[in-house]
Amino acid sequence: MTTNGSTEARRYARLRYRVALAELLGSLAILWGYQASGCSAAVASRADAWAAPFGIRLAAYLAVFGVVHTLLLFPLRWYSGFLLEHRFGLSRLRVGGWFVREGKQFLLSGAFGLLVMEGWYAIVRQWPASWPVVAAIGWVGISVVLTRIFPTWLLRMFYRTEPLRDTEIAPRLLALCDRIGLPALGVFRVELGRETRKANAALTGLGRTRRVLVSDTLLEAFPPEEIETVLAHELGHHVHRHLLRMLALSGAGAWIALTLVNYWVRGWAIPAGLMSRLDDLRGFPVLMLALSVVGLVGLPVQQAVSRAFEWQADRFAVQLTKQPGAFASALKRLGQLNLADPNPPAWIVWLLYDHPPISQRIRVAEQS
Repeated sequence: MTTNGSTEARRYARLRYRVALAELLGSLAILWGYQASGCSAAVASRADAWAAPFGIRLAAYLAVFGVVHTLLLFPLRWYSGFLLEHRFGLSRLRVGGWFVREGKQFLLSGAFGLLVMEGWYAIVRQWPASWPVVAAIGWVGISVVLTRIFPTWLLRMFYRTEPLRDTEIAPRLLALCDRIGLPALGVFRVELGRETRKANAALTGLGRTRRVLVSDTLLEAFPPEEIETVLAHELGHHVHRHLLRMLALSGAGAWIALTLVNYWVRGWAIPAGLMSRLDDLRGFPVLMLALSVVGLVGLPVQQAVSRAFEWQADRFAVQLTKQPGAFASALKRLGQLNLADPNPPAWIVWLLYDHPPISQRIRVAEQS
């Protein structure tokens, strides 16, 4: 990166760190405030007064909470998702397009969250003694389903995708997949350029849904050999079974977290009168607060594992393509386009980074 580019990247990153921490603390404060103010009890009382099945009452409660939570965090979301991205020239969305995308995300995340919570409460009510292990298994199952439907359904809700007809790049990338025994359905061009200048590539899906995704921004700004190394990195995750390992770790982590939350609720929240039982709707915020805190405690471990996997995928990319210079050049170009912080603070890396800092990755690639 150039000096000016590095300075701009550092400024952008520092603001992103502050906003991320503000959003985290803001979300925790909203959960506690919603519980302590009596809002949760009032909404839960209204919902429980209906002569309706529990699932309907839960949906009504979550709809109110979701709207309140979204509105209170909206100023930070607007700043981080629109103003900051435009300030540094990363976003190309106009106000209307941004609101359309945010609306889609709100509806999709709301529907997903509702399904997850309906399932969670059903498990709690059906297996009151063993619900943490059942819920953890369910979470892994949901993750597998999302992995399968992401390239065929979820991605298309936000970005236009079409088969890549480039007669040089597409066969080259498919041949790379075939070399390691991971045949893909095809190479698909993802239209990111309308929204952002950022670039990426990925091998997504499982089995018959597996496909190579390449952003139009990557195709426009990177030479073929660099695109090949970027995909080789993604292939490394599949070859080393990082997805399966992360699913296993996610399941184990979910079980530990839910078990701790179960003990905390039964040992403190219920005796304190915040809820009468695990499926008491008025205790939903404090339940989510406990889960968030436990998740934060375990986050550094999750991030450390992810960074180790990224290093392994980097080494695989260099070994497969035998083009360390091209990989280093691709990383530099990605860092410039995405305004990656070249030297983030160690504590930020420890807490927030699921990838190693870009400057370290470039240096290791150049020395390979």
